[in-house]
Amino acid sequence: MVKKLMTLGVIFVFAPMAFGQQGGGVRQLTLQECINIALQRNTSVLQAQYQSEGQDAKLLSAYGALLPTVEATGQFLYQYSKIQSGVTVGGVLIPLTATSIARRYSAGAQASYTLFDGTANIAGLNMVKSQSRSSDLSFERSKQTAVYQTTQNYLAVFNSRDQLKISEDNLKRDQRQLESIKESNSVGSASLADVYQQQALVSGDEYQLVQAKNAYDQARANMKFFLGLPVTDSIEFADSGINSNIDTTDFAAVNEKYSHIAILVEKALQARPDYEAAQETVNASKSSLTIAKAAYSPTISAFAQYGVNGPGLTSSEFSQNKAFYGGLNISLPIFNGFQTQTNIQIADVNLKSSQETLDATKRQVQLDVYKALLNLYASEKGYESAVNAVAYAKINLETAQEKYKIGSGTLLDVLTANAIYTQDLSNQVVAAYTYVQARQQVEYAIGTINY
Repeated sequence: MVKKLMTLGVIFVFAPMAFGQQGGGVRQLTLQECINIALQRNTSVLQAQYQSEGQDAKLLSAYGALLPTVEATGQFLYQYSKIQSGVTVGGVLIPLTATSIARRYSAGAQASYTLFDGTANIAGLNMVKSQSRSSDLSFERSKQTAVYQTTQNYLAVFNSRDQLKISEDNLKRDQRQLESIKESNSVGSASLADVYQQQALVSGDEYQLVQAKNAYDQARANMKFFLGLPVTDSIEFADSGINSNIDTTDFAAVNEKYSHIAILVEKALQARPDYEAAQETVNASKSSLTIAKAAYSPTISAFAQYGVNGPGLTSSEFSQNKAFYGGLNISLPIFNGFQTQTNIQIADVNLKSSQETLDATKRQVQLDVYKALLNLYASEKGYESAVNAVAYAKINLETAQEKYKIGSGTLLDVLTANAIYTQDLSNQVVAAYTYVQARQQVEYAIGTINY
């Protein structure tokens, strides 16, 4: 019986969350451990994290653009001069060489601050804030997606495991039936054709078992690949605790919880990080347009500079000459080859594109919620139908076996009933996992999945 299968992402009861060791050094992972690994190693999550960290670095730079710039300078000048000359004495040229050495030291500091630039600096900060927030929200959604996909892959592992168990049980059942037919044939109550027919069925069961084992191994490999682990690692997955006998009396309460689609859509629009990220992208585009338009405004900045210089490093020599400058710079753009107009048009197009993306994201949220609810309701009906089919198929198989034992039925009837029963068992397992997946899909569509 499975009740309260899912609460904001963790949709069923699992084994204790700790790395376990089996014989031979095989590591065993629970669902929560798989989720933790995915959040740390999944490629999509890591890429979203790096994007978010990059935007944080830009944010620091945007804050710095609002502060004055300060620069200190220093210089040492060394000059050596050698001048060749001469004098004539009594008609004889006497060469002379004059040398001089000069040293000079200077130091200074200058600062500038933008007083007004058409609010481009403020808009630049707001743009980077929105971009940073959008990246953070995209990172958050990528983690929700990783949790959702990890759980889906985890369920796929146990679905394929249960299918393997069904194939194993079916093979054992047909092997026992083969032994019974051989015994009946030895006393003349069953034909040799029945023996051959049952042998052929057992061979088919063995092939089905190989296929089921292959599907199980591939599901585990897919799980390890998604987690960013080598597929050759010796890893098993802890029993999920899923029971294919879901309590259908819970369906009414679940349907009541998700009965108002308009409320769910509104909740999703408030909770979905990807929709909020699209909103922040629109805000960033608006700020970008403001920056482009600010290029038409004058720029006013204040500056100050102070410097000292002298021939030596002593206080009296170094400060022989002092200078201080200060003032305002005003610049007004007149013509720059239509670059400002081009930038405004590009920013306006980007704004329209981001607004369209926001609208598309809103429609996507509505579609995701609607489809998730449809899948949930369909999975409920599918599971109820599967349960009824298994109950009937089991009785039908037992009846066919009893009739065959007393000679009033044929082996074909038994084989047909067994095939139907095996398929219905498989369908019930699939329906159970489909229902559990549908429950989590609703939480993922709403954006309330936890990790």
